[in-house]
Amino acid sequence: MTENETQGKQNATQYDYSFDYIQKKLEGKKDSFGMLMKEIIRTGICTECGTCAAVCPVLEWDDLLGQPKLIGKCTGCGICYNQCPRTITDPVQLMGEFKTGYVSNTNIPEVIGGQDGGTVTSLLCYLFDEHLIDAAIVTMKDPKKPWHPVAQIITNKDDAIKSSGSIYSHSQTVEALMEAIRQDYRSIAFVGTPCNIDAVEKMMSSPAGMLKYFMRAHILKIGLFCMDSFAPEALYPFFEKDGVDLSKVKKMDINKGKFHIYYDPQGEPIKSYTIKQLDKFKSSSCNFCTDLTAENADVAVGSVGSGPSKNTVFARTGLGAEIVEDAAKKGYLTIEPFNAINLNSVLFLAKLKKVSQYNIQKRKVFIVRDNEETEPRVETGPEESQAATQPLGSRKFLSVSKEIDEKKKLLNISITNTVGYTLEDIKIRVVVVEDLFEKRPWITTIRELFPYETIEIGYPLELMGNEIIYGNVLVEATTDNYGKIFSRTFKLAPQEEK
Repeated sequence: MTENETQGKQNATQYDYSFDYIQKKLEGKKDSFGMLMKEIIRTGICTECGTCAAVCPVLEWDDLLGQPKLIGKCTGCGICYNQCPRTITDPVQLMGEFKTGYVSNTNIPEVIGGQDGGTVTSLLCYLFDEHLIDAAIVTMKDPKKPWHPVAQIITNKDDAIKSSGSIYSHSQTVEALMEAIRQDYRSIAFVGTPCNIDAVEKMMSSPAGMLKYFMRAHILKIGLFCMDSFAPEALYPFFEKDGVDLSKVKKMDINKGKFHIYYDPQGEPIKSYTIKQLDKFKSSSCNFCTDLTAENADVAVGSVGSGPSKNTVFARTGLGAEIVEDAAKKGYLTIEPFNAINLNSVLFLAKLKKVSQYNIQKRKVFIVRDNEETEPRVETGPEESQAATQPLGSRKFLSVSKEIDEKKKLLNISITNTVGYTLEDIKIRVVVVEDLFEKRPWITTIRELFPYETIEIGYPLELMGNEIIYGNVLVEATTDNYGKIFSRTFKLAPQEEK
């Protein structure tokens, strides 16, 4: 047996051992039944198949509640959690298949000290120097809007170095890819987050994919680990209110559950926020994404599980592995074998990403009256002054509908957040309109409205004796950040008797 074969066999043994160890760790936790209840039963995704009760001697199925119940002492063996068809415990399910993994960092002086380990930039530099690609699709900062993303076609090493750095917002990279193909570039490196990688993979492999039979272009998919993407039109005003000058910001990164902002890439962050603080600015689509590690890429790169100033790299295809190893051989990268990766960290975040869709439930809040003991979600009172407004443009923030409750003499107004991030301090103004005059103005302040959440407020209708006076009601909504975001006049009429 040659030295290479011996080393390969040793690495394969380490690979199997690591996965076996982690899988056993996932299967048996002291609170396995509690995890099953929290993640599966209480989120409403249980299929009521009864598998958990069927395989555990201290569980039985409660037909009345439609869920398992303990009839003895739980030992924490994990069998109920592991056998449930809705839980995700297999490492391959969590982070996808790959040929091999590495911990890497750049050896290019201009890239050192940039974003994490600088692996993606180094790979692009290698690909350009070796003439393996004609162009690359990357996301860069928009020169007209600080830290807003713009997808670009680049064609040389210098531009690859300029594109270094992460922008935690959605970018329309596929549009730039199609433009590169139209410009007759034949070999293209595509850098994108898992959702964009998925789009390209579908175009290349789906029976109806636009690139499936397009033989003139070869596309190398370089995927970026991604936990969350944020809406810049909501996130950046928040930063600016907190004293951050975006024009001075040189770097942003996420590390150990915190979002850091730097004026000096080599120095300490000038501001840090927990991800929980910024959750309301997260793109709603991220709640349904289950891919942390770009499972459909040729090469996937992230900063989880690799330590400071380094990257975790998964080569998922043979070509991806050859490119990473040749780039290291020629001095662009330093790589360590996969067993240097802290797989526990990767699997932990990958699992959070996989089950995130299970925790999304549409919340509908019915406001009856304010609780005097706690700060109300909705504050209502007569209007004192009309909020200043500004033109909105074409962006639709709210969906509003109305229904008359003739018994309670109320106009119930349902307000739904239709934009992909949390809206704050929405002032809802309701008035009766008669000819050119407004009567009985009323203002309601909603402190926060989550994406696709609906809140109902009740507007008392004017009575004459005991009769409702029907007519026109104007509903307007404004916020400090966006000015007027909704304005519509509803014509009220008596309900027809069935």
